[in-house]
Amino acid sequence: MYMLAMGIFNFCYAGFLLAAPYIAHHFFQGNSTNYSLFLTVSAVGGLLGGVWLTFQKRKIKPERIYREQLFYGIMLVFCGIFFSLAAWILIALIYGIFQARFFGSITTFIQDETDIKFLGRIFGLTFLFFDGIQPLGDFIFGFFVSSWQRWTYVILGICLAIFFSILLYSNRNSKRTIN
Repeated sequence: MYMLAMGIFNFCYAGFLLAAPYIAHHFFQGNSTNYSLFLTVSAVGGLLGGVWLTFQKRKIKPERIYREQLFYGIMLVFCGIFFSLAAWILIALIYGIFQARFFGSITTFIQDETDIKFLGRIFGLTFLFFDGIQPLGDFIFGFFVSSWQRWTYVILGICLAIFFSILLYSNRNSKRTIN
């Protein structure tokens, strides 16, 4: 399940990475200052997400990881529909926060839940799957970013919302079955 979550995230991340320079060039007249601001705000968001994770007192659980990605998907849809420079910068900030939280949380969770003698193999498979899915996302989104334009964020948000809702639902059902 966690490899699937990482794969879904990285698949959508590929679209996110392809959309940002396209949006900067076509919606904001190629102004490099706006793209630099987008990247800077995303990095600041990553720092904030890391600090938030550092001070988190509760144990990391899959439900929280899935809910955060579901929230980000909803925010992408909202910001994509009401697109402006401010919405684009908000996309960057929230993305940075939840990307840092996602990577930190899911790797910590896997480490906590895996027997130490299997940890290297589990991380190896996890990162193989994680890294292996991004070229597929690049390939698919590479064809469509120029035609979807700002709606790419809406499509990415819908993908995140659907897939992480399914993971959240599956996780709840598997807990009910166990209990």
